Amino acid sequence: MTEAELTARLAAYLAAETAILTGAQEYTVGAGSTARRLTRANLGEVQQAIKEIRSELSVLQAGKRGRRVVYLRPL
Repeated sequence: MTEAELTARLAAYLAAETAILTGAQEYTVGAGSTARRLTRANLGEVQQAIKEIRSELSVLQAGKRGRRVVYLRPL
């Protein structure tokens, strides 16, 4: 995946996380003992995906900067 694709994907997942946290992804149908709660998204899964995308982006961006070589000389 390209950096632009990962950045767009990250933005979508961050928007989904915000929607979940504000309650837009969950609702209850019915009342009492027959009530059913429906959750469309899992916050844990969304947060895990955000972590993975950020990790992929950092690897991709580190590759752009090139490797840094440090030489150490014993005393």
